[in-house]
Amino acid sequence: MAFHPLPDSGPEKPKLIDLGLFIIRIFSAAAFFYYQLREQLSLVQNYIWESGQWTLIEQLTGKGLPLPHVVAVAAVALFSISLLGVLVGIFTRINGLILTLMTGFVLLAPLILSPTLNPQSLALYIGVFAGLASGGGGRLSLDYFLADRRAKRRKSA
Repeated sequence: MAFHPLPDSGPEKPKLIDLGLFIIRIFSAAAFFYYQLREQLSLVQNYIWESGQWTLIEQLTGKGLPLPHVVAVAAVALFSISLLGVLVGIFTRINGLILTLMTGFVLLAPLILSPTLNPQSLALYIGVFAGLASGGGGRLSLDYFLADRRAKRRKSA
């Protein structure tokens, strides 16, 4: 009996699971930004432009980290860039891993980013970001779109 492969049905279309991943990406990034990061961004702006007080620097100094003012600004910038990457779906796995590690540090250190951030919500964020790091952003992400374009370009060449 000869082997007959299944016919190629063409490019896969987004399915319900991809819509679910899209919704998870959007809501988790938006919730983390709104409830935790937004306040820190205003404190960064106040600290840089008006030389105001910032409790995150005091917390990092208490933990014994070197150059706490640089670490605090860099951490908030990395959180912002990684959340934006997860939101649009570019480098979703890398950004998910960065967010998982940074959120894990906030949980284990323990740092207070906002009054609404408790260990349960941090554990939830870690789970979501770890899932995105291991599974990717799905077919409704910029990663998939760019990889599909690259595959089509290789096929035509």
